[in-house]
Amino acid sequence: MEFRQPGNIIVQSSSAVRTLSNVNRLSIEQQQINERAQSLLQRNRERRKLLVKQQGGSLYDGVREHPYMSSQADRYLPKEPLQLKHQEIVKRRRRRVNNIASKTHKKYTPSELALIEIRKYQRSTELLISKIPFARLVKEVTDQFTAEEQQLRWQSMAILALQEASEAYLVGLMEHTNLLALHAKRITIMRKDMQLARRIRGQFL
Repeated sequence: MEFRQPGNIIVQSSSAVRTLSNVNRLSIEQQQINERAQSLLQRNRERRKLLVKQQGGSLYDGVREHPYMSSQADRYLPKEPLQLKHQEIVKRRRRRVNNIASKTHKKYTPSELALIEIRKYQRSTELLISKIPFARLVKEVTDQFTAEEQQLRWQSMAILALQEASEAYLVGLMEHTNLLALHAKRITIMRKDMQLARRIRGQFL
């Protein structure tokens, strides 16, 4: 025989009909189990609320609450959801963009730019004149002093050595010209400064 209780509990007897006391005892046990499950659920909810207050966010978004979830199952819940990680990444990017935008570039005066350029070329050891235009100029000058039948040809190393010597000569001449301009209490070199420098060095005007 079967006894159907309000909690959808079906009690079946194998050989004899169970007494009403046994049915009442089973219903009491079922009520105790339900009360214990409700207490565990309430405890887990309070624990989640406490964690949310401490960390300032919703930690368990999308996690389904189960009435029989024990306290040990909390260890397997995600400590930091993907949504919080994405928000943190967005904040870092915005902070980086703001830092870059806040840096103001200093505006240099023309004299400061000239000094910066001078220091740059003084530190370097590379050639300042382009190689192809210089080689074209050398061939043009040699063609003026040779006949058409000769057609002199230059090696690349010879043109490179000539360019090194030419730049060394021009840099030295500019240094002396600058010294003469400073001696005349000027910062701009002029034609007469270069003429005087060449005359002092014993060269043609």
